[in-house]
Amino acid sequence: MTQLVFWTAFNTFQSEKLLRGKPQGTPHPVTTREWTIGRSALWMRYTLQSILRQSVRNWLYVVLLDPTLRHMTDTALPQHIDPRVIYCYEDSPILMRLRQYDEILMALIDGDDLYGRHAGAAMLACPAKWTYFRHGYCLDQRTREVWHYDTIGTGPFFGQRLDPKELLAFDRDKRHPNHKAVAELNPTELGRGHFCVMLHDINTSSHPAMRYVKRDRPVPPEKLTSAFGGLVP
Repeated sequence: MTQLVFWTAFNTFQSEKLLRGKPQGTPHPVTTREWTIGRSALWMRYTLQSILRQSVRNWLYVVLLDPTLRHMTDTALPQHIDPRVIYCYEDSPILMRLRQYDEILMALIDGDDLYGRHAGAAMLACPAKWTYFRHGYCLDQRTREVWHYDTIGTGPFFGQRLDPKELLAFDRDKRHPNHKAVAELNPTELGRGHFCVMLHDINTSSHPAMRYVKRDRPVPPEKLTSAFGGLVP
C-alpha cells in the first residue's frame, strides 16, 4: 500500500534571501512573531485548505516546525484540525508511524502555496519514482490577479516514492535535493494547473516581476473554480 504524505517545512527553512540589505545581526524574519502570525494566516487560508479539499482522502500532512519557535507556533496555529494533519517537532514519532506502509509518496508544498484538488490523485496514479508539476498558476494576494506560472526547475511541487525505512529525517535541507536538482533525476512531469503560488509581501522566492510569472497571460477566474474549489478567485 502506498501512503500519500504531503509535507511542509513551515518555519525550519530560513532563506538568506530575506536578510539581503539588512544590518548584520538582524533577526531572521522567520524567527519573529510578525512572520509567524502572517504565515500562519496564509497557511490556514490557502495551503491547509487545499490539502483538506483533496479529492483523494487517504493522505497524511506533516507540518515540520522548529522546536525553538514553539512558543509562537503553539498559539498561532490551530490545534486538533484533522487527525491526518500532524505537527512534527521531532522525527522519531512520525517516522515510526510511517514505517507501517510498504511505500510512501512524499509530496512537498511550501506553507504559502496551494495544490489543486486533484494533485494528490495525479501523483498517486503515476508509478514513477519522481513526479513534478511545472505549469500552474500564481495569485497576487494584494491585487487578487491570477497569472500563469512556470516553476523554477521542478519547483516546490514534486513527489518522491520511497521505502519509509529510507526516510531518515524531514529536514528540508537534508531530506530532499534542492528544486533544480530534482530536474536531474528524470522526474515525470504531470498535468498542468495543479498548483498555485502565492505572491505576497514576505516571500523568499516569488514576486510579480520574476520571469516565471507570465503576466502577459492572465487567467480568467472561472477557470480556477473546479481546480481549487473557490480558494483561488
